[in-house]
Amino acid sequence: MNANYQYPQYLYALRTEEATQNPQTGSWEDSPAAWELMGICREETNGKGHSVTTSGGEAVIFSSLIQIPKGTPRINEGTQVAITREQVAPENLLSDDFRRQGKISGAIVAAGKCMKYDFGRLHCRLWI
Repeated sequence: MNANYQYPQYLYALRTEEATQNPQTGSWEDSPAAWELMGICREETNGKGHSVTTSGGEAVIFSSLIQIPKGTPRINEGTQVAITREQVAPENLLSDDFRRQGKISGAIVAAGKCMKYDFGRLHCRLWI
């Protein structure tokens, strides 16, 4: 997957699986979370303090609008996302130190929870 002029960045989502029941003990076990490359994107910082209305009807001020090509898989509200300048190994995003250094160096452009995802006619949009 190559970034291009219109979508120069990469979108990652933290995927968590449903808890599963251990057949031997009967206890419920959480599956490990994993970052997944969802596609290319373009981050636009909300410099004017605009707000977006979430599916719950709440108006919230967002930090970034992420433009995504049509056909990118849906990202559910509440999912953690990260936008990077370069493609990275998804498992690196599990490291707090990697994320902290990435924000300092500018390798990680933006990160946060998906507040709203919108399927458009020509492209999709995600707000964090």
